[in-house]
Amino acid sequence: MATLNNPHDRFFKRAFGQREVAGEFLQRFLPAAVVERLDWTTVEPEKDAFWDDTLHEHAADLLYRITLHGGQSGYIHLLFEHKSYVERQINLDLLRYRVRIWEQWGKDFPASLPDTPATDQRRLPVIIPVVFYHGTTSWNVPQQFADTVVDEPALHDYIPHVRYHLVDLSHYRDEQLKGGVIMQTALLVFKYIFRDELPERIHGIFGLLRTLEQHSEGIDYIRALLVYLTQATATDRLTETQLRDAVTHHLIDQGEQLMMTIAQEWEQRGEKRGKQLGKAEGEQQLLRRLLIRKFGRLPDEVERRLTEADTEQLEQWADNVLFAQTLAEVFE
Repeated sequence: MATLNNPHDRFFKRAFGQREVAGEFLQRFLPAAVVERLDWTTVEPEKDAFWDDTLHEHAADLLYRITLHGGQSGYIHLLFEHKSYVERQINLDLLRYRVRIWEQWGKDFPASLPDTPATDQRRLPVIIPVVFYHGTTSWNVPQQFADTVVDEPALHDYIPHVRYHLVDLSHYRDEQLKGGVIMQTALLVFKYIFRDELPERIHGIFGLLRTLEQHSEGIDYIRALLVYLTQATATDRLTETQLRDAVTHHLIDQGEQLMMTIAQEWEQRGEKRGKQLGKAEGEQQLLRRLLIRKFGRLPDEVERRLTEADTEQLEQWADNVLFAQTLAEVFE
């Protein structure tokens, strides 16, 4: 698997990489008819061997093996999307992932399995793709693969009719994001990590964590959550003081130890932020020159977007310049 360099990816895999948390999440957010067909006592995380470098993999993808009621094999592919822009090619990526999983399954399992009904011995396992999205941009990518292909009624039989299930946190109210403490706090943090309301919600989130103070695994999760909050939030959205207040108010037993974590992360954040600002400024200047050379004088709105963008976004726009025919296409 790819190295988890992004704080969103690391925290996602820390929370939903746990079998119990992922199982609870999927049972709550998959359609009821799907949930009823799956034997949730059999859900197990799958090894990383299904991925290769040719697939432009997402670092925080999770693949779970599960058995259907009746004994047939199945997989649930949980894909995490946190970008500030929507992934337009996600249907094609998910189709590639399906093929890769099936290919690997064929290598790992013989054509004839002793405990499998004869009619199912050569059938491929079911794969259920689930896209988990918490970005700020509205998700408007079709969930049906066929909707991304030229619409020609006479040729419909030659087009794959497969879909993915979308969990977009912006469509859920806070009271709908219930469950175990780890799942509930992770969902709430992911929902508000890019929003200005985060300081208003942080006390309610930390109030839920009190029950985790009593054992080491719970403290490890709280520490991972603190690291995520310090690394992934803008300083004008959540300050060190606001975070410290939430910790000292709600986490009495481990408050002092956890505040040391906050202090260390904030110090490292300051050092890293200084380096990133220098890199981002250079990329802004380069991208600005490319845009002016190709499209002429830039509108004020484009100048503002260049100034406010982070390094990841600037790199994406720079890639888009190569193929864009209009200025608007660069920022899609």
